[in-house]
Amino acid sequence: MLNKLSSKINLDIPPKKYIGNMDRKLVMQRQNALQSSLNTMIENLMLANSWLIRSFLDPETYNDYCKESLFQKVGMVLRGNREFELSKELPNIGWRLRRKSFLSKWKKDPKQELLLSWTENGPDLSLKSHDLVTVLKSISSIIHPLIDVPVILPSPEGHTLSVHNIQVGSLRDLLYQTTPLQPFLKKYWDTSSHVYLPDQTMVYYIKQILYGLKFLHDNHIPYGHLHSGNVLVCDIESIKLTGIENSTLGLPSYYRSFLVQLGKKRIQSLNDADIYGFGHILYELTENEPLTRPSCEHFSQKTSLNLTKQMKNILAPSSSKLPMPNVNMIITNLKRVRLIDDQKDPSFFKCKIPAIVKEHYILIAEKCMSRIFEDQKKMTLEKRHKKIYKIIHDSEKLSEATQPKHFEFHSIQNNSLLENNNRSHSSSSNSTLTSTGSDTLSNNTAVNSSSLPSNPPPPPPPPPIPPTISPQVNQPDNRRMALLSSISSFDPTKLKKTTK
Repeated sequence: MLNKLSSKINLDIPPKKYIGNMDRKLVMQRQNALQSSLNTMIENLMLANSWLIRSFLDPETYNDYCKESLFQKVGMVLRGNREFELSKELPNIGWRLRRKSFLSKWKKDPKQELLLSWTENGPDLSLKSHDLVTVLKSISSIIHPLIDVPVILPSPEGHTLSVHNIQVGSLRDLLYQTTPLQPFLKKYWDTSSHVYLPDQTMVYYIKQILYGLKFLHDNHIPYGHLHSGNVLVCDIESIKLTGIENSTLGLPSYYRSFLVQLGKKRIQSLNDADIYGFGHILYELTENEPLTRPSCEHFSQKTSLNLTKQMKNILAPSSSKLPMPNVNMIITNLKRVRLIDDQKDPSFFKCKIPAIVKEHYILIAEKCMSRIFEDQKKMTLEKRHKKIYKIIHDSEKLSEATQPKHFEFHSIQNNSLLENNNRSHSSSSNSTLTSTGSDTLSNNTAVNSSSLPSNPPPPPPPPPIPPTISPQVNQPDNRRMALLSSISSFDPTKLKKTTK
């Protein structure tokens, strides 16, 4: 199924074997190979976020997604709309499971194509339905040259219908030289098509991304969804940040798994998540490939732009215990090296937001971060349990490694004890045989000469007791000696005579 989306996806799944497939060694090898393939799927963000992998790993939760087509349902919602017309469904163009995309047209200009998104509310949603409508209206009323403001359409409860411009596509589409309407994995899996942008173009984009973030952060608008796919390219020198309604709808971030791994010291707010996403964009622009792990220490710096210091402050593991730099610090540092110039108009970063909407923004940000903090605690406990298990497992291995020598020492000692016991047993058995033989002879003579008036000879003395080695080993010998002594002290005169 994955190969249909991209022929270059190779998960190294072990081949099947039909003969001799029940061999224990083969089963263990195949199990290890399958576990390695699963780890590859989970560690790759594109695969881990795809519906195919999620439904494979958790079929009970994700099998219901993508089963039915929503084209007719969305068409019914748009039936009374006078501005937009539904054209066709666009399957798998994005990575979100809760968002279905459609191609729409503007009725006033049918040549202009728009992207219509049908989004199910996510797990981070904190607002009630009427409060959600209020906040979405406030977001759709934002006017800013660096923000792509969605058109929010009336939709059923639990879902949101929004319209965005497509234009050239996203920054990721530009870097991969793809069109925005193709399937997600087909567009972005093959990194060989990744291209460099001119240095001046990169400077334009970096400046506009930072100023767009500054506008959102200064006005406390919750975002936390910055990545190259949410940077909409309008033309060669201008971009817009899109997806500003995602946090309000309770949707998780693209880098959420990385944010959880970084810990609470590094990620304390949605603003920190935006700066972290900005670091990934810098890496993708300068290294000509996406960063597929939470952090990176070494940067090759394949372009002439000196951005290594900024990337280390954001992405390096050595900075993981320090707070994430804010957008104003990054802008100041880039101004110092004369990479970007100043924005002199202070009204560029101001926006009038009602007080009730500001309160809702605070609730939205707190709800999004609370789930991230919970998962960070779970990951910390899991790491602790793994560390404890490793210590216990290593101690067990150490005891197993030392046990054969210990057992060999005891076995040699036990063998020497057994040899000594055997020798004592052999000597005691010989004396026992002689004593029992004399006992039987004396008994027979006593019975035959019972009519004689003479008394029988006294019984022989008991044999000497062998030296004891240990009470556990000589316990049977003591019983044997007691039996022998009772036999040797037998007095036949005490027997009663029987008459026939």
